[in-house]
Amino acid sequence: MVGILGIGASLGACVRYFLTNFGKKHFGIHFPFATLFLNVTGALLLGILTGLKLNSAITTVLGTGFLGGYTTFSTFNTELFTLLDDKDYRGAFIYFVISYVVGISFAFLGLMIGHKI
Repeated sequence: MVGILGIGASLGACVRYFLTNFGKKHFGIHFPFATLFLNVTGALLLGILTGLKLNSAITTVLGTGFLGGYTTFSTFNTELFTLLDDKDYRGAFIYFVISYVVGISFAFLGLMIGHKI
């Protein structure tokens, strides 16, 4: 199980790396759009996965493994403090609020979608 979990996490991290680089290339690096996108979509997908109530092995591999590698709380915090360090208080506030409010809302939405499927 640990090996499969590691494969899932590796795949999630590879997708995150690709999307982060794509986002920085196409949307710039001043505001962390890529990380915001990854964390919000990860919350939505984890909500759906949870709502589906699959067996625990599948949920662990996809939720903890793949989505754990796909999302990134540490990068969120680093980028938030970079915005604060750059004195972009408005950007930091927007990033913080959107990340939490939209992230939690999307997790709830995902849960509702998962229950309906």
